[in-house]
Amino acid sequence: MKAKISPAVDEQGIMKIKLLILCLTIVSLFSACGAPAANTTPTVANATRGGQLTYRLSTAPTTFNYLMAKDEATIDTAFYMLTSRLVDLDHSTQKYVPALAESWKREDDGVTVDVKLRDGLKFSDGSEITADDVAFTMAAIYDEKTNSPAWKGAMTIGDGKQIGVKVVSKQELKLVFPQKVAAVENYMINIGVLPAKVLKPSLDAGTLSEAWPLTSDPKTIVSSGPFVVESAAVGERLTFARNPNYWKKDASGTQLPYLDKIVFEVISDPNAALAKLEQGEVDIVDRIRPSDFASLGKPGSPIKAIDVGPGMGTDHMFFNLNKTDAAGKDLTALPRYAWFSDVRFRKAVSKAIDKKTIAETTLRGLATPMGSFVSPGNKAWLNKDISADTYDLAGAEKLLAEAGFIKKGTEQSPELYDAKGTRVEFTLLVAVENQPRNLTAAVIQEDLAKLGIKMQVAPIESKDLTARWSKSHDYDAILHGLSVSDMEPSTMAAFIESSGAIHQWAPMQKSPATEWEARLDKLFDEQAAETDAAKRKALFDEIQKIIADEMPVIPLVTRHVASAANIRVGNISPSPMLPYALWNVDELFVAK
Repeated sequence: MKAKISPAVDEQGIMKIKLLILCLTIVSLFSACGAPAANTTPTVANATRGGQLTYRLSTAPTTFNYLMAKDEATIDTAFYMLTSRLVDLDHSTQKYVPALAESWKREDDGVTVDVKLRDGLKFSDGSEITADDVAFTMAAIYDEKTNSPAWKGAMTIGDGKQIGVKVVSKQELKLVFPQKVAAVENYMINIGVLPAKVLKPSLDAGTLSEAWPLTSDPKTIVSSGPFVVESAAVGERLTFARNPNYWKKDASGTQLPYLDKIVFEVISDPNAALAKLEQGEVDIVDRIRPSDFASLGKPGSPIKAIDVGPGMGTDHMFFNLNKTDAAGKDLTALPRYAWFSDVRFRKAVSKAIDKKTIAETTLRGLATPMGSFVSPGNKAWLNKDISADTYDLAGAEKLLAEAGFIKKGTEQSPELYDAKGTRVEFTLLVAVENQPRNLTAAVIQEDLAKLGIKMQVAPIESKDLTARWSKSHDYDAILHGLSVSDMEPSTMAAFIESSGAIHQWAPMQKSPATEWEARLDKLFDEQAAETDAAKRKALFDEIQKIIADEMPVIPLVTRHVASAANIRVGNISPSPMLPYALWNVDELFVAK
């Protein structure tokens, strides 16, 4: 965030997880953009306690310590299952609601927020949840030795300033912001409260980053969230049991969660996930492939298929603009660097890609073309002056000619060369597990061939893909994207800011590499502190325009969120953003 996190998560390897979850007035979450769901599932009015559900994870989580989360699976596991936040987001209304904090109020100085915790809060081991635990969690987030890859950045403001904490009593505390921010909830929703009495020794010893590995004895993992760890088969399966001391109750006073257990099964192969769903071995699968969606939810089927509409996750392509790799090798001497760093080349590539065909044909209508890096589903913050209809092959050829590129070969088999006579060819990396992106990559390959660009597609594992752009810088181009947790601009701090962990084309810069990146930093800080909604919108519009003008990423499409669930799953209502079908996991139930 800066009002940050979001989990704008880098999709598989996050982000600076700006789990900031601010929400404004948005269109209905459940617009039906694909085929209507044919089957129905029980609503919360019929909810009963008991039973077990199985949820599919596409990749394995890495820890039970959410402070060290770098990917969606770990966020789902460690943050959403094992912690409760000060405030929550009701995804069905797009509004903040109280969670551990019963109330909060900004004082007249504009920077101090008085927070009151609920009465009788307890961790899973029966110990009290107090203001001291909140203060401890804040200290853990900011700790230099822990060096949280996402939450630390998400909880800093301006040029790295931290939020202060003053404990007033067991139930009362003050959050002291270093400056005014647009929405304090953006930060409060990132504070998944951790038990001080359990983890303080690790913090004091400088080993908190190593706490709660997946091999931990489940009894040592103390939860403030809806579930506790029952067992873990690393890389295969996690089983969670109901937290007997969870704070939340439904409207009739029944303690949540309804489920006795929920199992996270790691199934990387989408075909295997679909088979298990149809056989009743898995109950919920999020982000169904477009090729599979139409086959689900037929009358008489035990599966309900749900097209939620454009998600907050996006697909884009970016080139390697790092000047050196991790070993210090100079990348600027390579011919490819000269191509990639020329904005005319990047724009030409963008113009040559037929996004409409990708959305309507390749992804079977379960996608929407993008012009901005912001999802077209984000009605409140999208800069609508940026067109998504950019296909212009002639315009692409003109830009390349202006940049000194020369087209040779034949009309049927063109070859593009730079001014020094080097053939223009590069490799596009894509996550092997992500079928929609692999299909998209094939279309891009065909489209760029019309310019004479020889582009190879190399599918690799997601974890290796993330390591390439975030650490080694060993790549030419990548087809990737963002998966954000909110509509709010601050969700994208880690992506927009030059120092951000998911500033993908050149992450974690010590200082902005270009004037336009420095301008982005300044504008982002201004919007994060602006409380006037119209002025803030104008600032974020300008950010989007700069990125559209400089094209460090080439926006492609926003895929629709398509989920599927067994009709025995009650109260299933997937969100278009993280954590999708798990946002109300404490209210899911098994129909009797």
